[in-house]
Amino acid sequence: MKIGLFLNNGVFEHVNDSAALQLSVDSARLAESLGYDRLWVTEHHFIDFGVCSQALTLAGYLLGLTQRIRVGTAVVLAPLVHPITLAEQAAILDQVSGGRLDLGLGRGGYSLDYDVLSVPTERWSVGIEAIVTAVVDALSNRGVTSENELFPYQSVTVRPRPRTQPHPPVYVATATPEAVEVAARLRLPLQFYFAADTESRVKTIEQYRGFAQEHGWDGDIDHLHAMPCLVEDDEASARDRMSAGMLASFNTGNHPGLQDPDLDLSARAEMTPALVESVIGQSPVGQPQRVIEWFDEFIDATGARNFALYMEPIGEPQATLDSIRRFAADVMPRLRAGEGVPRASGTMSRASATID
Repeated sequence: MKIGLFLNNGVFEHVNDSAALQLSVDSARLAESLGYDRLWVTEHHFIDFGVCSQALTLAGYLLGLTQRIRVGTAVVLAPLVHPITLAEQAAILDQVSGGRLDLGLGRGGYSLDYDVLSVPTERWSVGIEAIVTAVVDALSNRGVTSENELFPYQSVTVRPRPRTQPHPPVYVATATPEAVEVAARLRLPLQFYFAADTESRVKTIEQYRGFAQEHGWDGDIDHLHAMPCLVEDDEASARDRMSAGMLASFNTGNHPGLQDPDLDLSARAEMTPALVESVIGQSPVGQPQRVIEWFDEFIDATGARNFALYMEPIGEPQATLDSIRRFAADVMPRLRAGEGVPRASGTMSRASATID
């Protein structure tokens, strides 16, 4: 079982840009000392919801700050960067960190990002699958070429070559069938964002297994599952504070999206409270035993073994750090000792998972 922290660097009522980034640094130091396995850094542009605009930059700093813990991106907004540039950056960090980088790739969706950075929106619409294929190819092989009209190149070899062979671990944040198929074909795990409910995750995992079997393997791989999480005795208060903090943070990033360009911003704002209520309502929050029981049920449903815990939505840095400590002391040992292991009768237990 792999247990990590999801570092979103969000701004809240009493948390400015400096405090948001400092919380990630403090969380990283604490997580390494407490035995967490990974740190996952997000990337956003122009919004308070997350003020880390370059995930690989912060990941590089955290890799230099730490000695043991792995650091991943969740995610790099890949269409905004040339795939060869992504491969070069990943190879450098893989080398100098001793192979501790996990590269998560996704595409985001705010049109403002593309407008300001002068990136054609066609880079978004071609799908993450083309970019993932190009990055993996460049990291794995020499003399690579691309005939994609958005990023054509001939016989180029990325330097440095990565330390991790054939390439550093690459995760794909997607739920589209086309990209899920590419991830399964390349044997790359998926990243599930914290807003995805259990039912949709199970459906995508089943789809991934089906594609994997078409490509000659069983699809048994450790997908990354992100979710809000907080260990605190007063569960009702914690959920209320997390909902209020996340709602305020979401509303500051209400920009037009590429996926739903015709959706009026006021209509999207009206949908946000229901989304926040759903996300926080289905998350592990409360006393240690309550959190363990949640993981038991979730693991039984999904077969999950790889987690990124998002403890920042409370909007209170000290409460976040306290929860990181309490999870490590009161929840993590019991999960690793066997609680939270999929039961044979579960919806997606490792032994009984099937494709409909």
